[in-house]
Amino acid sequence: MNSPLFTLLNPFCYNEAMLSRQNPLGYRSLLTWKQANQIFELTEKFAATLPLKHPVTGQYLTDLKDQIIRSGRSGVRNIEEGYVRTSTKEYISFLGFSLGAIEELLNDYKYCQNAELGDQALCSKLIGLCVGEAKMLNSQIKSLEEKMMKEGTMSANDRIRMAMKQASDREKKFDAWLKEQRENKD
Repeated sequence: MNSPLFTLLNPFCYNEAMLSRQNPLGYRSLLTWKQANQIFELTEKFAATLPLKHPVTGQYLTDLKDQIIRSGRSGVRNIEEGYVRTSTKEYISFLGFSLGAIEELLNDYKYCQNAELGDQALCSKLIGLCVGEAKMLNSQIKSLEEKMMKEGTMSANDRIRMAMKQASDREKKFDAWLKEQRENKD
């Protein structure tokens, strides 16, 4: 068994008691971090299955490989960095960066799927994981924003932005419902 000093000084050694908000390793208990980490690990495996060149255009795919690895890494690292920030607002910002990286990764996987590049089974799995991760991150961000509203720690500008986003989301849902109703009539 490790000594308490060894445990505190070794970043790779931690126990469940350490996973509190005060502990910078507490992000490891978050489902968003666990799934983002899984996405990153699978992304590295997927990148290894990509051909050197695009089979149709002949374009080298080294930039695509590099980009998907960086996006996968960014999805994980922004959750980690945001977790140790001193304010909830900063944490939300970093979760937003993570969400952006995951969305970018999702679009790259859709491109790979359409172009039939790399391991297609793994690509499909990663698309599903990215969609799920985006939903979880959006829920986490929304939950933290609601917490800030309840605590009264959200600035007036942020409250206005949040209200405008909610109104826009309601309008989009209504438009989608209206479109569906029209299509069902035809």
